[in-house]
Amino acid sequence: MIEMHFQETTDAQKMYKGLLRKVEALSIDYIEVVHEEENVVSVFASEKTQYVVQVVIIPVMTEFIIKNKEDHWILDYIENLFYFTDYEEKKQILEIAKALMDGNNPDIPTVQDVVPREQLVAEALYDFLQVPISFSFESFLKFRMRSYNEALLQIVESAIDEYKLEQEYQTFIQGLREFREKREPKLEQLHILHDEQFYFYNDTFTEIKRDELFKFIDRKLILHQPMYIDSAVLAPLVSIAPRSISIYTDQMDNGMIQTIHNIFLENVSIYTKKSFENRRLRAKKI
Repeated sequence: MIEMHFQETTDAQKMYKGLLRKVEALSIDYIEVVHEEENVVSVFASEKTQYVVQVVIIPVMTEFIIKNKEDHWILDYIENLFYFTDYEEKKQILEIAKALMDGNNPDIPTVQDVVPREQLVAEALYDFLQVPISFSFESFLKFRMRSYNEALLQIVESAIDEYKLEQEYQTFIQGLREFREKREPKLEQLHILHDEQFYFYNDTFTEIKRDELFKFIDRKLILHQPMYIDSAVLAPLVSIAPRSISIYTDQMDNGMIQTIHNIFLENVSIYTKKSFENRRLRAKKI
């Protein structure tokens, strides 16, 4: 028998329902899940006790902990260890932390050398659940989850670093946007071909060579930016401040292209790389 005692009645109810669903899904008829006392959930198995622990109890408890407790712990770290109190900031850091753990956001790098938290929770449960056992669920969380908590803290630290980088990037983008908006355009239109490197062309599709591009750069832009600004692409582009930019690329998710789009917004149009020559030929015929 396994008997779990909970401080919160709602936790006991959720665990009870989760165990019932798992037993029904696996069609196991030798397990009885009991919830007679409001804060106690018991599991009785008439046979294959270890199998029941590994296939039913550990997966259900692991899912329950991650689904119902993890966000609270992450927010607790964010607020009480790193002193973020603003609701929106905490929410954004939590979202980044979840994305880091789930690995489902290509814009956010994964954290290296962190064991999946499902594995850490399951291992802690496997080491602890020696049948028969009666235990406090909250005590298990407090004293038996060290590896999981250490991994969670590492994730939170990485999420905060990522959040700060994103804030710096947004400040950088806003600064360039404001600089561009205050300038008179040096050229009305620019065409940019992305073919490993970035090649600039004027409105007649005549290439603007590197030495010409450098002449456009406003030195105040370089001096007043807190972050490094690329002198081959961004610095001349923002200094020229064209009203219209056409980019030709096969890599829409390229970081530089995303940055250009974030600065110039609706002034940017993006086309496939192969359309560049067609448009260039048409322009030359006019």
